[in-house]
Amino acid sequence: MTNYFFLLDFSDAWKPSEGFIYFLFVIGAFLIAGVFLSILTFYEDCYWGDTAYRKYLKDGKKTSAKI
Repeated sequence: MTNYFFLLDFSDAWKPSEGFIYFLFVIGAFLIAGVFLSILTFYEDCYWGDTAYRKYLKDGKKTSAKI
C-alpha cells in the first residue's frame, strides 16, 4: 500500500519550461538542416556532377556502361 502512495506522488504532469521547448526546436531544426545538407551535397557531388556515374546507373551492368 505504501508503494501505491509513492506512485501517486509522481503522477502529476510534468510541464517543461518554454525555454527548454524552444531549445529542443532549435536542436531539431539544426538536425533536420544537417540531414538535408548532407543529402544535397551527396547529390550535387556524386550524382549531378558525374555524368558517367549517372549513365552507369541508367544503363545498369550492361557492357555499354563503362566508367
